[in-house]
Amino acid sequence: MIDDRKIQQALIAREPQALEQVMDAYAGLLWSVAQSVLHTDSAQEIEECAADVFFELWQKPEAYDPEKASLKTYLATAIRYKAIDRCRKLSRDSTFSLHENDIYNENIAEALEREEAAEALKQAVQELPEPEREIVRRRFYQGQKAGEISDMMSLDVRQVQNRLYRAKQRLRHWWIKKQRGEE
Repeated sequence: MIDDRKIQQALIAREPQALEQVMDAYAGLLWSVAQSVLHTDSAQEIEECAADVFFELWQKPEAYDPEKASLKTYLATAIRYKAIDRCRKLSRDSTFSLHENDIYNENIAEALEREEAAEALKQAVQELPEPEREIVRRRFYQGQKAGEISDMMSLDVRQVQNRLYRAKQRLRHWWIKKQRGEE
């Protein structure tokens, strides 16, 4: 059993064996939490999240307060937020590629259809009038909030929301026509 206070003091003193001890004790927990949030078996994504959490603990051991929570709880919470951030980043990535895992996890025809649909959607977004096109790109491809877009484009937040609503309506109408073959 790890003594949380002693581990924190050892980390603050930059004793490498303290980090190794933490990693040995909690790597499995971090792996499980990251996997449950990311919904993936990608070892690379999960390992990056865990490595980031351990690195942050090493860089800022004083951020952990044994009086507030156990080290186990602190690390589980940290990996959860790290995985959520990574999940958001991955969802904003608008590119699609056929990785080896995609071929194993789904029918290749379905993967190609998704890629074609993503390309068609990008084209439909490009055909939106300005400033709707820029607002959609900023909101859905760059992950900016309405307030950020408002500031960057010198528009009122309500204008951004209204234009975003109209753009989504246009895209929805386009999608329905595409599904019916009326393009």
